Amino acid sequence: MKRKKIIKSIGMSLGAMAVLAIAIFLIWWYGGFLPGWIRWKEETFSFGETIVTLKNRRLTVRDGEGALLWKTESDWFVQDLVVMDIDRDGEDEMILLVWKHGSYGDHMPFWVEKNDKALKQHIFIYHQEPKREAKLRPLWMSSQILYEITEISPETDSFLSVTDRTGNTRVWAWEGFGLKLVR
Repeated sequence: MKRKKIIKSIGMSLGAMAVLAIAIFLIWWYGGFLPGWIRWKEETFSFGETIVTLKNRRLTVRDGEGALLWKTESDWFVQDLVVMDIDRDGEDEMILLVWKHGSYGDHMPFWVEKNDKALKQHIFIYHQEPKREAKLRPLWMSSQILYEITEISPETDSFLSVTDRTGNTRVWAWEGFGLKLVR
């Protein structure tokens, strides 16, 4: 009789530990342990024919009637965003400062065997397709940023200012494919 109680107790303890482990994993996966220093921007604005809303770390793009056209992935956390013509083509792009799992997306460099799962900062640039005002297309999606960015802002018409946690400001510009540090 005592043996059955002990086995039942052990089983219940293991079950409780499994539930706790799953809960902790899910909290981590969905950004529950992101650094406390992050200031999460929230705003709504027009982008072409669409309405963009950044709220609760999520970005949504809706048409003029409110229908959802695009949203960020459920495990992306948008910290900041800027709208500017970074690639100097006469059309504005949306530049997002995003926390997401891993250094790469589905397409990793050939020398990388396995994508890590840590939450890292990235800069993603989206262009609105001119023929289809509602369609956002990724123009460039960075690998992880090697320092912690507190905010991004336009420096001038086509230069992006990036401020890190120590207060240092770097200026990046579009160089063919991707951003390049210019100062």
